Amino acid sequence: MFGRQKSQQCRIPPRSRGLWISGLPVMLVIAAMAQASAAAIDNAISGLEAEVSRHAASVHTLEQKLRKTIDTRVAVYLSLANPEALDLDSVELFLNGRPVGNHLFTLSDRDSLEAGRSYPLFTGHMADGNHQLTAVINARAVNKRFVRREVVNPFRKVSGAMQLQMSIDATGPDYEPRVSLGKQPWAGATPSQAGNAAIGRPNRQKELLQDAEQARQQGRLDKAGQILAGMKEGYLAAVGYMNLAADFAETDLDPSRALVALRVAMSMAAHDSESARSRDLLDQLHLRAGYLALNNEEYDKALGFLEKVSLDSYHAPRALYLHGLALSGKENHRGAMQSWHRAKKFPLAFPGVAEAWIGMGRGYDIAGYPGQAGESWLAANVAFEGERTTLSRLADGIKSDGAYKTLVTDARGPQTEWFLSDSRTLTQPRMAYLLRFLEKADTQIAVRRVAGLDEMSAILEENRHNLEVFARVIEHHGGMSDLLVAARELATTGRALGQQVLQTRQQASGQLDELALAFVANEDRRMEHAIDRTEQQVAHLYEYLALEKLAYEASGEGAQ
Repeated sequence: MFGRQKSQQCRIPPRSRGLWISGLPVMLVIAAMAQASAAAIDNAISGLEAEVSRHAASVHTLEQKLRKTIDTRVAVYLSLANPEALDLDSVELFLNGRPVGNHLFTLSDRDSLEAGRSYPLFTGHMADGNHQLTAVINARAVNKRFVRREVVNPFRKVSGAMQLQMSIDATGPDYEPRVSLGKQPWAGATPSQAGNAAIGRPNRQKELLQDAEQARQQGRLDKAGQILAGMKEGYLAAVGYMNLAADFAETDLDPSRALVALRVAMSMAAHDSESARSRDLLDQLHLRAGYLALNNEEYDKALGFLEKVSLDSYHAPRALYLHGLALSGKENHRGAMQSWHRAKKFPLAFPGVAEAWIGMGRGYDIAGYPGQAGESWLAANVAFEGERTTLSRLADGIKSDGAYKTLVTDARGPQTEWFLSDSRTLTQPRMAYLLRFLEKADTQIAVRRVAGLDEMSAILEENRHNLEVFARVIEHHGGMSDLLVAARELATTGRALGQQVLQTRQQASGQLDELALAFVANEDRRMEHAIDRTEQQVAHLYEYLALEKLAYEASGEGAQ
């Protein structure tokens, strides 16, 4: 819409291009080294997973032996006394100042609480005596007020397993959360029969999807389609048809086959049992279909697809931008500007937002308001410069604190109430960059490595605490010297494993930092390119106005 931009590479003299080609082997060597390092980290993680699992099994065996004489188990459950009064978002749990849980409640969790069921918050071990339970509650009251309260409840652990029931109540007019802590008979953990029965069901569908993907990657698109036709309706089949549509769009001049594949994918995704996943995939499918129709200049069809994309989804900004292009193609420039104005409300990290900023100026220009067009482009320039400042701070945070903390852990902001707003994540720039960062598979794998190692550290820390409790109660009770020796040996093994996990995490975190810094640098270049585009538009506008002024003055002199 704005004209084809000249490639920056055309300004590079031919002689300098040879330098880039000569450096290609070095780049390939660096890439090979990075892959080898990642493989070594993956091997180390696999070994640590096995060792941590064996260590946890040994701790559990020791617990089973100790339980015959002394039972140190403690469980904490949560219930709502007045479900209509509070919409619970999260609960952070601390025992004697030690964090033991941070629960973000899903929609199904809330439904379960509203139905009167109890939600398990913690299961662990504690020695007999006085203890303190601290809960930090984040919720939205029925009067639309956000609340964050810290509640402290002392309790005494006596011999035997103990189950604590934490009940949250709130009454009008202030709907202030009040927590009561009671003791209940030990219920124990009961495995879900339905869950166990469901294990392994998707395996056949995954195998079919893998076969279809293999055929697709080999260029046998018809064979891939035949395999997908034999799959059951659901998420995996929808993903397969979406990938097939991408190949059709790449190989066919006409988008008909790609659109048919996308429509089939939409039908498959609608039958997914997980509503949130289905909704997100449908948004992506509608966006792709709208893009194909727009490129084929089928503007009404494009609008029909794009208007089905949810405005609270990750794909909304790009859909709004394309929606504006479709309206502009129908000469509805006012409607196009309205779509772009809505897209501007999203962080610039999202695809389509920077283009919407530039499109606003173009819309004013086409409508015959050059002054407002110039102001719009200058405002876009200011926004892009501000985003570069944000990216610079993000890079500094990655260098000082690491990418995992800066992008993943701190993406929600300094306060836990980040998710209490109506637009839960899409208005947070750091969360927007996290979502953009995780679009690539290699970054997802890198983040998963660090998260998995942190989970191992948490397991080892929990085992360390439990072994301390076991040793303390054994010493207090007397006898059972063999169990005491076993507890101390396991504690020593756990400390050694913890050091290995920490060292491996440092390596995995270093690789993640490299990917994150490269991502931030690329985003900075994207903003720099957007600034160049707005400056070009402003320069063209000034040139046009200057020529108009000269023409006006010339016509005035001729008339005189």
